[in-house]
Order: sequence, then C-alpha cells, then structure tokens
Amino acid sequence: MSPSSTMLVLGISHASAPLDLLERLAGTDRSAEDLVSDVTSVDGIDAAVVVSTCNRLEIYAETRDGAPGPGDLGDIGELFAQHTGVDHDEIAPHLYSHHADGAVRHLFSVASGLESVVVGEDQILGQVKLGLERSQRLDRTGRVLAKAVQTALRVGKRARNETGLNEAGRSLATAGLGFFERRVGSLHGKTALVIGAGAFAGVVVAALRRSGLDRVHVANRTPEKAQRLAETTGGAGYDLTDVPRLLTEVDVVVGATAATGHLVTARHVEEALAAREGRELFLLDLSLPHNIAPTAADLPGVTFVDLRTIAEEGQEDEISTASVQAAHALIDAEVEQFRTGLRLAGAKPVLTALRAAATEAAEAELNRLARRLDGIDGTVRREIDRSVRRIVDKALHQPTVLVRELAADPDGARHIAAFTRLWGPRRAGRAPRAPPPPTPPPDRRRGRRRGG
Repeated sequence: MSPSSTMLVLGISHASAPLDLLERLAGTDRSAEDLVSDVTSVDGIDAAVVVSTCNRLEIYAETRDGAPGPGDLGDIGELFAQHTGVDHDEIAPHLYSHHADGAVRHLFSVASGLESVVVGEDQILGQVKLGLERSQRLDRTGRVLAKAVQTALRVGKRARNETGLNEAGRSLATAGLGFFERRVGSLHGKTALVIGAGAFAGVVVAALRRSGLDRVHVANRTPEKAQRLAETTGGAGYDLTDVPRLLTEVDVVVGATAATGHLVTARHVEEALAAREGRELFLLDLSLPHNIAPTAADLPGVTFVDLRTIAEEGQEDEISTASVQAAHALIDAEVEQFRTGLRLAGAKPVLTALRAAATEAAEAELNRLARRLDGIDGTVRREIDRSVRRIVDKALHQPTVLVRELAADPDGARHIAAFTRLWGPRRAGRAPRAPPPPTPPPDRRRGRRRGG
C-alpha cells in the first residue's frame, strides 16, 4: 500500500450470513449513494466504493494513516447497521473485514467470481464497475481506491479468460436451470415467464434461450420495457398485474427484479395449480428480497429453487480445482504487482524533488557564470548549458535507479521515508545555495604611513 494511504473493506455476504438476514438487508430503502456519502464523512476516510448485490454488501474505503484500521472499524460498522436498518449487535457477528493487501486480494477475488454463490459467474464484474462509477459521480474516489477497482476489473477478466473460469463460469440463472434439469429432465420446448426487465433479467432471458425453452415472456411494472426484452425470444411483454394469470399458462417462472414484497404469493401459486390440470410448475427465485414466496415450495406440484437452494446444493458440475487454484495464483501475482506499483508511485515525489533541487542548483550556477562572463558568445553559452545539464543527468541516474529499486523492495515504505527526509517534497524548490565568495585578504598596504 501507499505510505500515505491504505485500503480496507467491511462487508457481509452469503458466505458469512444466512440468506434470510441478507434478504432483510436487501430490502433497505437507503441507497448505496447515501452509504458512500456517510462513509466518506468519517474522519480519515478519503474515498469509498460500495459493491451492492442481492447476496453481498461491501464497503471499500481508502484511508489516511491513523484512520480506522483492521481493529478499529466501529464507526463504519455503525454506519453499515444504520444503512441496512438491522441492529448492529445482530449484524456484527456476520461482518468480515480485510485491510491493506488483504483488502486488495479480496476485491480481486470478488471481481473474479471466486467469492460468488456460483463460482466464476461474471455478473459481479458489472456490479463492481457500477460501484466505481457511482463513487466517481459523487467525487468520492481516491487515487489508491480507483486504481484498485480498475485493476480488479482487469484481473477479473484475466482470471476468467486465462484459467478456465470463463468456460465453466455461469450465471445464477444457468445454475438454477441446471438444478431443474438434473431433477426433472430437459426444459426444451417449455414456456417461461421472467419477472423483471433490468440488466440482470436480460442475463436470465439469455440463459433461458440457451436452455432450449420455446418462448420467454417478461413481466415488468413498465410493460413497454418488458415487451422490448421479450421480443428477443419471441415472447410477449406484460404488466406485473398479469403475473397471477400467467402462472396458469407458463411452465417456468423466474424472479429477477429488485422489487420488495412478494410478487408471487403462495395463494397465487395455489390458485394457478388448480387450473393447470396436474402440470408441474417450476419456480426459480434469483432475487433478494424474494420475488416469490418461499412457502410456495410446500405446495404439491411445485419445484422451487432460490439462492439458498443453489448455495446449499453446491455446483455438481463444479469448476475444476486446478482452475480455481490457477485463478488464486494469478490474483496473488496481481496483488504483488499492485503493491509494487504503489510503492513506486510513492517514490515519484521524492525523485521529482531531487531532480528539482539539482536542476535549480545547476540553473543558479549557470546564471552566476553568465554574469561573471558577461558578453560570452551565445554558442559557447549553449554548449556550457548542455554540458552542465548532462552532468546533472548523469549524477542523478544512479540515485534514481537505486530509489526505484529500494522502493519496490518489501521494506520500500521505510526506504522512501528515509529518502523523503533527504530530498522530499518539503525540500523541493530549495536548492542548495552557492557558498559566498571568499572574503579577500586585507590589503596590508592600506593604512601604512607615508614618510621617512
């Protein structure tokens, strides 16, 4: 990390908390923008990025030295609780935190899909990018944090493309549909209804098309938006009020909207089953809070899958251990490279100050020489200037190389601190003053008396 700032992350996810608690957190009315603003109001925190998904809420913060560290996250934890509306004592046991390199490694792992319910899924990349763009709009991104998130997006793509995660990584929709197919056979030729028409719903619709479903309808509170998405599959767009009626016609229903409250209740499902003449209904709820009432799972003739089911059942076609290990190795290398880059960036002000001091000293000496050699030929003056500047460049070359090498060393922060004391920015612009010319010896002839 930089000698003047560092990173930390405080979060909660499906890996640390039960899904019923995550569902309550997802139902908060406060926006991620509010949370970013609140976190950056904490003393010592310069920037923040919030990554918010249906099964993850994380705060990445850039802090100054002396700001909250790994054992002092009380203020941020309180803000976390206030934002979610859940009592701090209830949420605290499920919070996790990482600091400095650990925070960077966690961010890279999240962006790579290694921390997702479905390992390798790639929707998280868009959600991390959205978090960065949100903070940029609010002018709440610092140099270190912005660089870390931008690097995470690149690392996430590398991990998928270079380690096999891209081939095996799937969306939650694909995982849920795979769950159905393993238990009831192919869904080929069946009809589906997707509730929601946002970006995630678009991913769901694409997954349904790949699974061979005959037609995919879409329901949304804006029917026109639903129609545009449904047309890509030969389906139709509907209003949310049409959902109970459509339950009697379709085979698969997928909840994929961030709406709060159950859009499909157990009563809706029970009434639909009575009109389906024994045809089974497949319910896939990929949302938190739930779009579909979990109690519908208890009804005969219903196969119900939600995020809890996917997390608990695991991935039967699990990504190979070799691919996951390769992704972790890639991330370890990227973390080291990121750390080295920050150390080198920390050396830049020192090198700039060193060159400024040497240049100013050379300029002062050249100006002094020009005054003493008034009327010197212009060509000679330019040659003298070039010679002096070459001397400065040669003299600075070895110290510059040494500073960069030592800055990249694991103990680079200590070396930079020492260099800063010698040539740091506070000394920039204060070139060593040339010593005053020596005082001429007294003229002993002065004051002698004349005469004989």
